[in-house]
Amino acid sequence: MAASSTVRARRDFDALSAVYDETRRPLDEETVEKLIAFVNQHRWNSVLEVGVGTGRIAGPLVARGVRVVGIDASRGMLTYAVRKGLPHLVRGAAHHLPFPDRTFDVSLFVHVLHILDDVTGALREAARVARHGVLAIMDPAPDVASADGLREETPRDVVRKVLVDAGYPDLLRSGPRPKEREILRAHPPTETLLLSDRVVTEPAANVLDTIAKRAYRHVLDVPPEVLDRAVRVARDRVGDRMVTYHRRETLVWWADPGTDGEPPFVGHAGR
Repeated sequence: MAASSTVRARRDFDALSAVYDETRRPLDEETVEKLIAFVNQHRWNSVLEVGVGTGRIAGPLVARGVRVVGIDASRGMLTYAVRKGLPHLVRGAAHHLPFPDRTFDVSLFVHVLHILDDVTGALREAARVARHGVLAIMDPAPDVASADGLREETPRDVVRKVLVDAGYPDLLRSGPRPKEREILRAHPPTETLLLSDRVVTEPAANVLDTIAKRAYRHVLDVPPEVLDRAVRVARDRVGDRMVTYHRRETLVWWADPGTDGEPPFVGHAGR
């Protein structure tokens, strides 16, 4: 990641840290239990979580006896992780991990890779400091269309269109799934395991509440009055409608990606 992008990401997550936990769902219990079972199955004792954030994932793992060291570039996010009592936290960037080679059993990214400019560089660093490769929790499944083949307009879509009409870039067009699918195409994993897949139904207003709290990086630079207007328009359009979606968590493992004398994740730099 270029220096300017790194600074921007750090600034954004410092700004998001105060509302991060209240606007993100915790991992499903099934996801946590299956992740821990996978770690225990391989007899791994130490995990580096890259992009530990506020400790939403590290906390449950530590509580169940997994030794987790967390690293994050955002001082604001780490402040909240410290308040949760997580014992091993380091401030640093994913592309320059301050650890010797093969320090940990495995490295872990949880819904982080899609926000990085240089995914290959981050994967390579994570592999360097791990003895048994890199894990990631992702949701790369295709978006599901309706029976007529059309995707229903979401509250996020409404806000996006209002902002575009107001002259702002198309900020909210795609979520992490397309980027995660691209990452997996560029770097085919050794193994994938579906951790959980459940249907979630909630009021559309909940999505708009999250946007109104400026809980997404994409809207941090939109003036408050402009974003407030977009959310008001969206509330009028969606009313009390409910939205239903699949929430999937897939575990991806790149096992020992530097075998046969080759450095890990070669040939896709900058993807």
